[in-house]
Amino acid sequence: MTKKLVYAALLLGVIGLGCMFFYMSQYVIQNEEAAIHKELTDWQSRGEDVEFEFTTLDMVQLDDTSSHVVFFETPDRNVGYAHLIKGWNGKFKINQSGWGTDLVSFSDLKTNKGTYGLVTGKNQGLEIDHIKAESNDRNFSFTFTLPKEENFLVYEKLPGNLKNTFLPHITLYDENGEDLYPMRLPDN
Repeated sequence: MTKKLVYAALLLGVIGLGCMFFYMSQYVIQNEEAAIHKELTDWQSRGEDVEFEFTTLDMVQLDDTSSHVVFFETPDRNVGYAHLIKGWNGKFKINQSGWGTDLVSFSDLKTNKGTYGLVTGKNQGLEIDHIKAESNDRNFSFTFTLPKEENFLVYEKLPGNLKNTFLPHITLYDENGEDLYPMRLPDN
């Protein structure tokens, strides 16, 4: 009977070591700006002939989650983000990233404490005072007041009962509450 216990303990130990090795091999990015920049450059450049270039604008932790967001700008003045997750070993892994030419973009980020809505964009001339993001069925919305900065990243925790956490309807308002782009066609 003791041989069976020894073999079972050995098997559990090997499985535990394998799981720990797998976990540690995912969370390898040091919590240092240079290491994060290098890994994000490699991540964004994969499959491309030209190395992706960017300047880090900010890195924020989403409330008390294990998720962090790196906010960056490309040389052609587009903004983007990378969603990093911090492991129990204090190191990060890149979960997702995105960037583009849109004035404002919305992303939904799944964290260990729920889903967050992330809005990134440019506010040249500081015309935009606040942004309203709405669900497809228009049953849920929330408003972000923007910081007085040209590039912005704002986030909000989304309710857990939302069936679809992507909020495709975004309206930009000036400080008087006027829609800055009223000529858009309504979404059906």
